[in-house]
Amino acid sequence: MMKKVKSSIFGILVSMVMMANTAYAMPNMSWNQLPQKNVQSVLLMNGQSSATDTTDNIARGQIFSTGIIEITNQQDGTLHISVDTYAHVVVDKIYQTVFLEVWNEDEETWDRVNYWDFERTREEESDLSAYHVGFTVTGCKVNRYYRAQAIHMVQLGDDIEAKSTKTNGVLLTDHAV
Repeated sequence: MMKKVKSSIFGILVSMVMMANTAYAMPNMSWNQLPQKNVQSVLLMNGQSSATDTTDNIARGQIFSTGIIEITNQQDGTLHISVDTYAHVVVDKIYQTVFLEVWNEDEETWDRVNYWDFERTREEESDLSAYHVGFTVTGCKVNRYYRAQAIHMVQLGDDIEAKSTKTNGVLLTDHAV
């Protein structure tokens, strides 16, 4: 009887460790299905014009390495967003979805402004193990706080791993603070 109990406990512990260290995802996932840090975004003060978030390497997968998202107030009424996804090996595809959100003071929530999907395949780049996208966002209201979130996914054969990143909020201005 004791041997059976030890065997069951060992099986449960092994399962828990394996599930805690692997991040799996499928395309068109929701935020709730992705491994995330339970960190709330803060509104950056004192003229801080840039915010970055990087996935931690503790919970990385077998093919997924790192995801990075950065948002920058360019101090001319525009935001620059930079997103990077890295794999440990050459992969078939890298997907990135970037979300821009604005702080709603009245509701004390983040409201979605827009989102963009990006994809790179091995056919486009034969040694695909990293993918960088940088772009400028115009038309946002100044003197409001904005943050960026990203879903980073890598695919090798039928295996897909994903993580998410989320920046703090930066104040958009049209002049140096």
